[in-house]
Amino acid sequence: MKKLQKGVSLLESLIAMLVLSIGLLGVLGLQTKSLVHNRSAYFETQASNMAQDMLDRVRANHAQASAYGLAVGGSATGSGLPSNDQTEWVADLANALPDGEGGITIANSQVSVTVRWKDISETNDIRQIQLVSEL
Repeated sequence: MKKLQKGVSLLESLIAMLVLSIGLLGVLGLQTKSLVHNRSAYFETQASNMAQDMLDRVRANHAQASAYGLAVGGSATGSGLPSNDQTEWVADLANALPDGEGGITIANSQVSVTVRWKDISETNDIRQIQLVSEL
């Protein structure tokens, strides 16, 4: 006469649930990392677009290009279109990027636009992008 096994399929089910739970936690971790990196990439794209926007503004007002100089983190000085462009751009940086700030350097016929922001991923580093263009 054969003995009946008791509790074996329950034990197998519990082990299967444990393995499935560990797998789902791994997937959740990957999803979280993906969201963090996507947000970081989004901010970098925003910074690049805003730097390009300022380069376009300076090129469009070539005659007053020297008035666009701005220290990183500074505020607009002077009057007229360059000051208006700087004010709008600095406000846009502050609104779109975490701790966003920018600067503009004009040397000879070369314009350099720098955008800085705080990377709110795991490291909290200060990120920077710089675009350089000829007038």
